[in-house]
This record gives sequence, structure tokens and C-alpha cells, in this order.
Amino acid sequence: MAHFEHLQARVARPAPNRTIARPVLFRIASVGIAVCGFSFFVVALFGFVTFINAWNRWQRYEGHPFHRAEFEVMQAYFQKSSRHISIYARGTVEGQQQWMDLERYVGTGVRSQEEVDEQVAAGTSIPVYFFPDLKGRARVQLASDPPPAEASKQQAVNAASHALTGLAITAVLMLVLLRVRRLCYAPAPGLIANP
Repeated sequence: MAHFEHLQARVARPAPNRTIARPVLFRIASVGIAVCGFSFFVVALFGFVTFINAWNRWQRYEGHPFHRAEFEVMQAYFQKSSRHISIYARGTVEGQQQWMDLERYVGTGVRSQEEVDEQVAAGTSIPVYFFPDLKGRARVQLASDPPPAEASKQQAVNAASHALTGLAITAVLMLVLLRVRRLCYAPAPGLIANP
């Protein structure tokens, strides 16, 4: 019973506050740990989102037949919401009316319907890949090299590779900074270094 009470007294006793021998280095290491932790979260989040978007696009186009064609623009549209800008067009491919996303065609600098009309006037012919067995805007994709499935597969692989590399680097930096911060503490009282 006495042994049990002795153990309870040791557990209940608060650990003595350790003094910091190198306060400046301690602060720098602490800030570095916080930055690495935030960076780890950001790399994981954006790497995952980029990978999933590329993966979904890859799966959407993988194995579907397609051929080169021309998209003849009938009318282009610019829609702006609080979170997203959508630029698309109504037109024809091989005599059939189709819809096409235009973001990749016009680029990121377009900010109004007037600018879209200047760049993509009625009658504009755009080289595309046509996927006859898909639906909606997914049927018509801007012609590129490589085609959508291969490009998306490569993007997914790159996203995973870059994200894992970034996570490994931030994790190693965090471990190093944790070790540095631990070394900033003064030795605990009563500990005598071996001669």
C-alpha cells in the first residue's frame, strides 16, 4: 500500500518547468514547426484535390473512342458567379449542335462577355477532339497533344509525385526542427553530465 501511495505522489507532482537556454533559437524553431505543419496541410490538401480532379478526368475519357473534328462557334457565353467563371459556347460539330467549355481556349485573362465575343466570335472554327459516346460538354474537348485521357493520367501521376515529395520534405524539416527545439532546453536540475 505504501508503494502505491508513493507512486500516486510521484504522478500527482507536476513536472518542473524546464528553462530554455537558447530562447531565440527556440522561437525560430517553433515558428518553423508551425510553418512546416501548415505547409504539410496545404500540400496534402491541394495535392489531393489536383490528383482527384486529374484522376476523374482520366477515368472519364479513358477507353472512349474519339476523333479530330472542327467546332464551329454559333454563340459564346460568359457567366460569373461568386466562386467561379464559366466560359462556354454553343456550336456545331459535323452538323450536330454541341456545347464546349472554352476556358482552356481563351485562357485566364478574360473577364467579360465583350472580351469573349472578341476572342470567340460567331463562325470561329476550333480544332477539337469529339467523343460521340459521351454527353454534354464532355463530348467536345480542345485538341491537344497528348489527348485528354493521356494528359489527365500524366497530370494525376505528377500531382501524386509532387505531393508525396512535398509531404516528405516538410515532414523531415519538421522532425529536424523538433530536434533543434528540444536541444534549446537547459539540462534538468540535478542532472550532472558525465565527465
